[in-house]
Amino acid sequence: MVDPILITVVAAVIGAGLNTLRGYLHSDEGVYSAKKLAGALIISTFAAIAVSQSIAVEGVGIVGLALIGLTTGFAADFAVTKSKKD
Repeated sequence: MVDPILITVVAAVIGAGLNTLRGYLHSDEGVYSAKKLAGALIISTFAAIAVSQSIAVEGVGIVGLALIGLTTGFAADFAVTKSKKD
């Protein structure tokens, strides 16, 4: 069986990547910022580790862990991005 923390972290990294891609697609700039992507990956990794260690993973399947990770990564990066703009 794959480690639940690993599944959650990988899914969170993907979720944060999706949020940076969403930001790129909605921006007027023509350049994708690797710096923003790296920051998103760092934030989402730590958020996913915290979430995966604090939730009860017993009874949660692989799909459930992946969905938790995706939403965690996307939400963490979205919140940090919004707080930097304001």
